[in-house]
Amino acid sequence: MRFEFFLAKRFLTGQRYGVFRLITTSIAIGGTALGVAALLVTLAVMDGFRLDIQEKILGTQPHIVITSPFDTSLAYEPALATALQTIPGVKAQAPYVSAQALLQSDKRVTGILLRGIVPDQESNVTRLKEILASGDWQKLNDHGMILGQELASAIGVHEGDQVTLIAPQGSGDVLTQAPRMRKYKVVGIFHSGMYEYDANLAYISLSDAQQLLGLGSHITGYGVSLTDVDKTQGTEKNIIDRLGTGFWTRSWQDLNRPLFSAMKLERTVMFIILTLIILVSSFTIISNLLLLTIEKGREIGILQALGAAPRQIAKIFLFNGLMIGGSGVGLGLGLGVVISELLKHYPIIRLPADVYYIDRLPVRLSLQTVESVAACAFLLVLVSVLYPAYKAHQMDPVQAIRYG
Repeated sequence: MRFEFFLAKRFLTGQRYGVFRLITTSIAIGGTALGVAALLVTLAVMDGFRLDIQEKILGTQPHIVITSPFDTSLAYEPALATALQTIPGVKAQAPYVSAQALLQSDKRVTGILLRGIVPDQESNVTRLKEILASGDWQKLNDHGMILGQELASAIGVHEGDQVTLIAPQGSGDVLTQAPRMRKYKVVGIFHSGMYEYDANLAYISLSDAQQLLGLGSHITGYGVSLTDVDKTQGTEKNIIDRLGTGFWTRSWQDLNRPLFSAMKLERTVMFIILTLIILVSSFTIISNLLLLTIEKGREIGILQALGAAPRQIAKIFLFNGLMIGGSGVGLGLGLGVVISELLKHYPIIRLPADVYYIDRLPVRLSLQTVESVAACAFLLVLVSVLYPAYKAHQMDPVQAIRYG
């Protein structure tokens, strides 16, 4: 054992002023631990909310949508659909039709976003089967319609009721068009967990949507799912390189950029604010070490008189501060992990399900988050011990022995 580390340990556990030393050291360790734990738990909860929202969005949205760059319909080409699935990173594809329409029940009329799909193919690019609350997707082929839970509640319909769909014909002058009207049977209700989708989205079969909108064999675009959602940008570039400039691609991040940008900004701000708690506890470590240099002044002078170099004296206090700060960081990480796991598996904090669509805090604690918190906290601790170590380094041995 190096004598600097040995002396740092002896200074930390010395008996002189033992009670006072114990209190100040405990405050320094406890403050650092609470700051680290608070930061870790907050980031885990925020990451959990982000992942929960991402999963709900991807329940109704593909990872990438391919449309016409001129905002027009595309001719459905089976060869193109087959070629898409040969692109590296692409898992599956599904054609779809999307349009705005009016939905009328016996009680009221509301505007909706209509989406025509092939259920067997769409389930490969979205979590279609998982979001269905009641009904059967295959019944879409029998002139059926599946509505979002909030939309069905807003117009006062249930599974088995009849509704009227009113939509433009799709081409020509809007002012001279006679809207097309079709009656559909509500064959199911879905619940994605995102109010925007549950209150505005309705599904019918792809063929029904093409007939209603007068599109013939044309479609709005293709939805694409990826093997790795974290590599969306790279796969999107592969698709553009393969298809050329006649198509326009947009990822789920592009379609929801304001939401995820706001969440990223919020996470960054919370990280900075909670890091200040660790910074405050670092001042406690500084004061603790400065008091230690005063208390151990005579011992420092004797060590220097015996031949200890100033840099060795500085290392003693550097190790001392790192032991205090490192203990706080380690204790905080352990406490943060325990609290995160408790919040994840037990409903300690209840949320109103009618507001958040979940009844407990979503927690996602990743190794990367733990590492980033540990690195940040340890860096602050290291910076905080530099000044006391520097002051010990500059101590005059003669003055230290005389007045220590």
